[in-house]
Order: sequence, then C-alpha cells, then structure tokens
Amino acid sequence: MSGSAKRIAVITGAAGGLGKEFVRQIIDDVDELWAIGRNEAKLEGLKAEFGSKIVPLQMDLSDTKSLSKLSKKIETEEKKSSIQIHWLINNAGAGRFGASKDFSTEEISVSVTTHCTAIAAICNICIPFMKAGDHIVNVSSQSAFSPLPYMNLYAATKAFVYSYTRALGQELRESGIVVTAVCPGWIQTALLPETLGGRKVKFPLIVTADKVAAKAIKDARRGKPLSIYRLAVRLVVWFQRHASDDFSVKFWANSVKKYL
Repeated sequence: MSGSAKRIAVITGAAGGLGKEFVRQIIDDVDELWAIGRNEAKLEGLKAEFGSKIVPLQMDLSDTKSLSKLSKKIETEEKKSSIQIHWLINNAGAGRFGASKDFSTEEISVSVTTHCTAIAAICNICIPFMKAGDHIVNVSSQSAFSPLPYMNLYAATKAFVYSYTRALGQELRESGIVVTAVCPGWIQTALLPETLGGRKVKFPLIVTADKVAAKAIKDARRGKPLSIYRLAVRLVVWFQRHASDDFSVKFWANSVKKYL
C-alpha cells in the first residue's frame, strides 16, 4: 500500500442505531465508508443521509458464504488502486431475552456465526490491508464479564468477542494496528423491547448510542484496548469481575425472571 492509498472504513451493522453513530464519528476520516448490513433499503437510506462516501454492501453475516462479498469487493478495489482499511468496526449483532431451551438450533447458529465467526473472519479479511495507526473496533458488551441467565447465548458470544479482541490486540501490537474492545451497558436503540411478559422493562444505566460511539472512537484514537462508557458501568464491570459467578448469576436471574 502506498502513501496515496484510498482510505476505507468498514462498518458492520452500519444502518442501526449504534452503527449509524459510528458512521457519523469517522466518515470524515476516510475516502469511502463501506456500510455492511442485511437491509438494503436501510443502507440506501444511510447513503442518502451521509452522502456519496457511503458504499452499501448488503450482506447477511449469519451466512458465512456472504463474507466472500467483502473479499471480492477488496479484490476489485485493489485492482483499481491501492486501498488502506483505516477503520474496521465490527458492530453487527442482536440478542433477545429467553430461556435457553426456547432457542432453536437455527437461532443459536445465527447468533454464534454473527457474533463470533463473522467477526474473526472479517478481521482476517481486512488486516492484510491495514497498517500502523489503523483501527479495529469490536463491539462486545458489559455482559461479557458475567454469565447471564435468560441472556445466556448473547452474553456467551460477547464474552468471545471480548476475549478474541484483547488477544488479537496483543498479536497485532508490533504492527501498530490498534485493536479496541467496546463493552457498553444498555444502549437505547430499536433492538431493546419496551415490554416483556406484559411488563414495561426497566433498563438500568441506559444511555444513548451517540455517547457510546463517541467514547469508543475517542478511546480507539488514544490507543486504548478497552472502551466502557460511563463510570457507573465501569463500576458494574469491576463488580462482575471480582464478585463470585454464583452471586452474579443469581442476582441477574432474580432481576429478569419477572419479565419472562
């Protein structure tokens, strides 16, 4: 890659609440922003909102065959001129409350593939086109630090994201590529249900997506391996790390059981 390489950002889940805020934070850093998502209409809406720098890439990350679309896009662009992936932000994902027995094999596969397989594969696809000073940002969760009954699958996959991201950062340390795990608490987006089991859900310490994205990008630019927005959430994470798993599991189960 030469000094005149085209600077690219790759963001998964780009059209969602947090994804769109990541777009807003970094679009001025790059020549093009490749926005990955399942919904083509939402991706086109993102382009209408942010302009011609947005390059929509319709991909379903729960299908590993879909990942070849990103590889082919990179290969096509490299034939035109050198590219540099300045930002890679793995943000796509979703989860739901529910007992583990209620999750179908297909739903389990979709969650693990989207949150785990796709993130690791996309990193491997993009890293050869990154250099010192470029950034990988993987969105994990506060839930990565403790087993969560009734969010069992989601929390387990986010634990993978956290562990994988921290280890990858160490592997890439000498390359100068900065790798940051983002571990927010509850974020106010359309993904959160307003009611469960006929009850209005109360999400403690909930924050807006713009604040989480701004903190994540600020921390990444500072070279930090971990980004957690809000002191109260950092204290919760500290408690999760130091309290016994038995206590954390029982506390969480008792707090959410009433909704199920």
